[in-house]
Amino acid sequence: MLLELLVTLIVIVALVIMFAHVPVDLKVLVESGEFNQFLKKMFDLIIGIGLLKMLCRHDLDSIVEVLLFSVAREMIIEHMPIYFELVGIIAIAILFLVRKYLFVAALDKADGDET
Repeated sequence: MLLELLVTLIVIVALVIMFAHVPVDLKVLVESGEFNQFLKKMFDLIIGIGLLKMLCRHDLDSIVEVLLFSVAREMIIEHMPIYFELVGIIAIAILFLVRKYLFVAALDKADGDET
């Protein structure tokens, strides 16, 4: 438990440091027009916040959410061949199917109450 709190604190500090660079990144975006670099940093922030939520809540829903954001980031930011994009779409579809049909929230909450 103490190690998890330490990791969570480190993630919070890293997110604050990353978020402090957003205004500078916006200025660079306006000056140079590199929107892709700005998107990379914003997705990293979103994934970091999702990871922080996953570390704090300990439920399956937050894990699926972090995986969804990670796959979506790779698909949007990286310019990959079309068959890699198809694999990403299939991965997102599988994650949505797992979230909709295989994830039972009552069981996850019952497991969280015992620990």
